[in-house]
Amino acid sequence: MKKIGIIFGGANSEHEVSCNSARSVASNLDPAQYEAMLLGIDRGGRWHRVESVDALADATDGTRFPDLDDIDVVFPVLHGRFGEDGTVQGLLELAGVPYVGCGVLASALAMDKLLAQRVLEASGIPTIPTHGVTADTVREAAEFAASVGFPLFVKPNRAGSSVGVSRVSSEDELTTALELALSHDTIALMQRAVEGDEVDLGVLQQPDGELIVGAPLRVLTADSTVFFDYTAKYTAGGAELEVPAQIPVDVAAQLVELAKLAFMILGCEGLARVDFFVGADGAITLNEVNTLPGLTAFSQYPRMWAAVGVTYPELLGRLIDRAAVAFAA
Repeated sequence: MKKIGIIFGGANSEHEVSCNSARSVASNLDPAQYEAMLLGIDRGGRWHRVESVDALADATDGTRFPDLDDIDVVFPVLHGRFGEDGTVQGLLELAGVPYVGCGVLASALAMDKLLAQRVLEASGIPTIPTHGVTADTVREAAEFAASVGFPLFVKPNRAGSSVGVSRVSSEDELTTALELALSHDTIALMQRAVEGDEVDLGVLQQPDGELIVGAPLRVLTADSTVFFDYTAKYTAGGAELEVPAQIPVDVAAQLVELAKLAFMILGCEGLARVDFFVGADGAITLNEVNTLPGLTAFSQYPRMWAAVGVTYPELLGRLIDRAAVAFAA
């Protein structure tokens, strides 16, 4: 029986999302094949071996580095900085332990939305016009906003789960939105609002290296939300997820090819969720690539695979098998 080290928590704003993902992963591992070993990172960055996800909140002391000696494969269920950005992946590389998901470079690159966009754009993939500002260059924001017009979105460069994201409809709202984004990161992104449906695709790398794509998922936000924000993502009834998305066959085929291409261009490994906007005219724009998509009960990635007959336990098993093969290569 393989011992699977589930790393969760983290010293960032997505700590709770990670904990919820860890609960789902731990409860869906096939008990006949795997034993879950919970490795929690508290909000201060200390590591703890715990018996349950909930026990992390009350854990004391902890260590600066994790105990990985009896772990066969690590499943890093971490979202956001200091987990999804290549830092933990680098630690695991140094420790020589197989792990699920993307490596150091792909994780760091995809986490930096501005850099990832530049790389994808240079490869011919349509992306959203974006401008990055810091506390020192924030005065440039009004000029960019005037050039692209309202509405636009302001978000932290290196964060996920829509934390710190604002939809800005006028110049009066811009300063507050930038302050919020910059409270989560040193770079804030300003992006023109793209008209169209959000359609997401899950890419899975088989143990033999083949890339396959699950059912497309279309996000239908509830009337009470302006966009697919944190509440809509992680609250029951916050948004309707249409799986499979009811989109034209030719558009779906284009999305599959672009999702695979983005996966390969960024050097991803194991899994990724690639998010697009599809306009009424069929125009496709890539929004972002998530190298460790949410794995909670409400998350898109497991639902994309369930829609094509891949159960959650089977999905986790494939990811673990791929991690072992990739490490041995």
